[in-house]
Amino acid sequence: MIEVKNINKVILDELGMKQVLFQEISFDIPVGKITSIVAPEYSNESILLKIISGLENSTSGSIVNDSAGRIIYIPSLPSSFPWLNVEQNLMIGKKTNSNISTNSFINMVGLEGYEKYRPHNSSIGFRFRISLARALSQNPSLIILDNPFKLMKPEIRKEIYSIVKDINKSLKTSFLISTMDITEALSLADTLILMKKEPVELITLQIPNMPLSENWIINNPEKYLKIQNQIELSFKEK
Repeated sequence: MIEVKNINKVILDELGMKQVLFQEISFDIPVGKITSIVAPEYSNESILLKIISGLENSTSGSIVNDSAGRIIYIPSLPSSFPWLNVEQNLMIGKKTNSNISTNSFINMVGLEGYEKYRPHNSSIGFRFRISLARALSQNPSLIILDNPFKLMKPEIRKEIYSIVKDINKSLKTSFLISTMDITEALSLADTLILMKKEPVELITLQIPNMPLSENWIINNPEKYLKIQNQIELSFKEK
């Protein structure tokens, strides 16, 4: 398990005044599960995710990782090295003691047949697949996806949903995914965390039968609407 313990973040604004972004933020990220943070726009969730991954420092508090694996952060605009082919991109940072071949990771993200392809100017979905495969090759304890689907076309987004869920099921890889889309969070995650702002507050919701399949949502509109209303009310509550 990864524990986020009493995270505080204070910055100086343009006038040199202190601005409190987070105060005493704490939650657990369970092993082998998908956890989703639903956050409204401009709620600084990206800063929190970068703190968890070690890319940014908190003012105080700690991240406790019981696993030997790394925490990998993938931004909403995933990157790749355009002068390298897909296979070479994956070799960067790959754990030498990994017992899974590079081609296996390529197949997991749906890039079989593209091993020698150079991803210059490729779509966000294609670059995301490369970033995800590269993250998997580093034997991570957690992969953080920072609002990764918002710029993808709907059909590509659904393909990536299935890939993430299949990887979680087959490898027991833990994911922490931020999104502004409630339906997206409910269809992907085992645990849902709402991130309220002003002041920032986290609310953990345990909803039965998560994640919800697309068919379940279509066939149970009244039940789904009830869940959606519950979430929206939780955002509004003081």
